[in-house]
Amino acid sequence: RDLEEHGLELSLSDPEGGDLHCWKLRLHSSALDAESKLRQELRRWDVEEVELEVWIQNSFPATPPLARVLRPCFSPGSFFVHQHGALCLEVLTAQGWSPALSLSQLGVQIKAGLLQGQGTIAGPGAMGDAGPLGRQRAAVVAQQIESAHEKDWNSFGSQ
Repeated sequence: RDLEEHGLELSLSDPEGGDLHCWKLRLHSSALDAESKLRQELRRWDVEEVELEVWIQNSFPATPPLARVLRPCFSPGSFFVHQHGALCLEVLTAQGWSPALSLSQLGVQIKAGLLQGQGTIAGPGAMGDAGPLGRQRAAVVAQQIESAHEKDWNSFGSQ
Protein backbone atom coordinates (compact mmCIF):
# COMPACT_ATOMS: atom_id res chain seq x y z
CA ARG A 1 0.00 0.00 0.00
CA ASP A 2 2.77 2.45 0.90
CA LEU A 3 4.50 1.72 -2.38
CA GLU A 4 1.44 2.56 -4.48
CA GLU A 5 1.07 5.82 -2.57
CA HIS A 6 4.62 6.74 -3.59
CA GLY A 7 4.34 5.50 -7.18
CA LEU A 8 6.67 2.58 -6.53
CA GLU A 9 6.42 -1.07 -7.44
CA LEU A 10 8.61 -3.75 -5.81
CA SER A 11 8.71 -7.34 -7.05
CA LEU A 12 10.99 -10.34 -7.16
CA SER A 13 13.03 -10.50 -10.35
CA ASP A 14 12.36 -14.23 -10.44
CA PRO A 15 8.57 -14.48 -10.83
CA GLU A 16 8.62 -18.06 -9.51
CA GLY A 17 10.26 -16.94 -6.27
CA GLY A 18 13.30 -19.19 -6.52
CA ASP A 19 15.80 -16.36 -6.02
CA LEU A 20 15.05 -14.06 -3.10
CA HIS A 21 18.23 -12.02 -3.61
CA CYS A 22 17.21 -10.04 -6.69
CA TRP A 23 14.33 -7.54 -6.69
CA LYS A 24 13.03 -5.03 -9.22
CA LEU A 25 12.03 -1.59 -8.02
CA ARG A 26 10.07 0.57 -10.42
CA LEU A 27 9.55 4.28 -9.92
CA HIS A 28 6.59 5.43 -12.00
CA SER A 29 7.08 8.87 -13.53
CA SER A 30 3.37 9.66 -13.17
CA ALA A 31 3.86 9.75 -9.39
CA LEU A 32 6.63 12.37 -9.55
CA ASP A 33 6.05 16.07 -9.02
CA ALA A 34 5.34 17.48 -12.48
CA GLU A 35 7.77 20.34 -11.83
CA SER A 36 10.67 18.10 -10.81
CA LYS A 37 13.67 17.97 -13.09
CA LEU A 38 13.59 14.18 -13.04
CA ARG A 39 10.02 14.01 -14.28
CA GLN A 40 10.76 16.59 -16.98
CA GLU A 41 13.71 14.52 -18.19
CA LEU A 42 11.67 11.31 -18.18
CA ARG A 43 8.90 13.04 -20.11
CA ARG A 44 11.42 14.40 -22.64
CA TRP A 45 12.37 10.81 -23.49
CA ASP A 46 8.83 9.44 -23.14
CA VAL A 47 9.98 7.14 -20.32
CA GLU A 48 7.24 6.01 -17.94
CA GLU A 49 9.39 4.50 -15.20
CA VAL A 50 12.83 4.26 -13.72
CA GLU A 51 13.72 0.59 -13.29
CA LEU A 52 16.17 -0.36 -10.57
CA GLU A 53 17.63 -3.60 -9.32
CA VAL A 54 17.94 -4.21 -5.58
CA TRP A 55 20.30 -7.06 -4.71
CA ILE A 56 20.00 -8.53 -1.22
CA GLN A 57 23.38 -9.70 0.04
CA ASN A 58 23.75 -12.64 2.42
CA SER A 59 24.65 -10.21 5.22
CA PHE A 60 21.32 -8.34 4.86
CA PRO A 61 19.84 -6.68 6.94
CA ALA A 62 23.10 -5.97 8.77
CA THR A 63 24.46 -4.43 5.57
CA PRO A 64 22.57 -2.46 2.94
CA PRO A 65 21.45 -4.06 -0.29
CA LEU A 66 23.14 -3.11 -3.53
CA ALA A 67 20.92 -0.94 -5.70
CA ARG A 68 21.46 0.25 -9.23
CA VAL A 69 19.47 1.86 -12.01
CA LEU A 70 18.86 -0.46 -14.95
CA ARG A 71 17.02 2.00 -17.21
CA PRO A 72 16.72 4.63 -18.53
CA CYS A 73 20.27 5.69 -19.25
CA PHE A 74 21.27 8.64 -17.04
CA SER A 75 24.10 10.99 -17.97
CA PRO A 76 27.02 10.28 -15.58
CA GLY A 77 26.40 11.84 -12.17
CA SER A 78 22.90 13.02 -13.07
CA PHE A 79 20.35 12.59 -10.29
CA PHE A 80 23.07 10.83 -8.23
CA VAL A 81 23.28 7.99 -10.79
CA HIS A 82 26.80 7.02 -11.86
CA GLN A 83 28.46 4.48 -14.15
CA HIS A 84 26.71 1.12 -14.46
CA GLY A 85 23.70 2.58 -12.62
CA ALA A 86 25.46 2.88 -9.24
CA LEU A 87 23.68 5.27 -6.88
CA CYS A 88 25.36 7.92 -4.75
CA LEU A 89 22.97 7.83 -1.80
CA GLU A 90 24.04 7.67 1.84
CA VAL A 91 21.22 5.25 2.72
CA LEU A 92 22.99 2.62 0.57
CA THR A 93 26.20 2.82 2.60
CA ALA A 94 27.30 1.28 5.89
CA GLN A 95 27.24 4.79 7.39
CA GLY A 96 23.69 5.59 6.32
CA TRP A 97 22.03 2.18 6.41
CA SER A 98 19.68 1.04 9.18
CA PRO A 99 18.80 -2.67 9.51
CA ALA A 100 15.31 -1.54 10.52
CA LEU A 101 14.69 -0.13 7.03
CA SER A 102 12.39 -2.29 4.90
CA LEU A 103 12.78 -2.64 1.15
CA SER A 104 9.62 -0.55 0.75
CA GLN A 105 11.08 2.22 2.89
CA LEU A 106 14.34 1.97 0.95
CA GLY A 107 12.38 2.50 -2.27
CA VAL A 108 10.88 5.69 -0.85
CA GLN A 109 14.38 6.87 0.19
CA ILE A 110 15.79 6.17 -3.27
CA LYS A 111 12.92 8.07 -4.90
CA ALA A 112 13.52 11.04 -2.58
CA GLY A 113 17.24 11.01 -3.39
CA LEU A 114 16.68 10.92 -7.14
CA LEU A 115 14.19 13.78 -6.88
CA GLN A 116 16.78 15.95 -5.09
CA GLY A 117 19.22 15.56 -7.95
CA GLN A 118 19.74 17.50 -11.14
CA GLY A 119 21.04 16.52 -14.53
CA THR A 120 19.96 14.84 -17.71
CA ILE A 121 18.86 11.50 -19.02
CA ALA A 122 20.90 10.35 -22.01
CA GLY A 123 18.15 8.16 -23.47
CA PRO A 124 15.56 5.48 -22.82
CA GLY A 125 18.04 2.59 -23.06
CA ALA A 126 19.81 0.59 -20.37
CA MET A 127 22.61 1.78 -18.07
CA GLY A 128 24.67 -1.27 -19.01
CA ASP A 129 24.68 -5.03 -18.59
CA ALA A 130 21.55 -6.16 -16.77
CA GLY A 131 23.15 -9.41 -15.57
CA PRO A 132 25.67 -10.33 -12.88
CA LEU A 133 28.57 -8.57 -14.65
CA GLY A 134 26.67 -5.28 -14.66
CA ARG A 135 25.79 -5.78 -10.99
CA GLN A 136 29.45 -6.41 -10.17
CA ARG A 137 30.56 -3.31 -12.07
CA ALA A 138 27.93 -1.18 -10.30
CA ALA A 139 29.08 -2.59 -6.94
CA VAL A 140 32.67 -1.51 -7.68
CA VAL A 141 31.50 2.03 -8.50
CA ALA A 142 29.28 2.09 -5.39
CA GLN A 143 32.29 1.10 -3.25
CA GLN A 144 34.33 3.92 -4.79
CA ILE A 145 31.51 6.35 -4.00
CA GLU A 146 31.30 5.12 -0.41
CA SER A 147 35.08 5.40 0.01
CA ALA A 148 35.01 8.96 -1.32
CA HIS A 149 32.41 9.85 1.32
CA GLU A 150 33.96 7.74 4.08
CA LYS A 151 34.40 10.44 6.71
CA ASP A 152 31.22 12.44 6.38
CA TRP A 153 28.61 12.78 3.67
CA ASN A 154 27.80 16.33 4.76
CA SER A 155 31.31 17.66 4.24
CA PHE A 156 32.00 16.02 0.88
CA GLY A 157 33.34 18.54 -1.57
CA SER A 158 34.24 21.11 1.09
CA GLN A 159 37.81 19.88 1.46
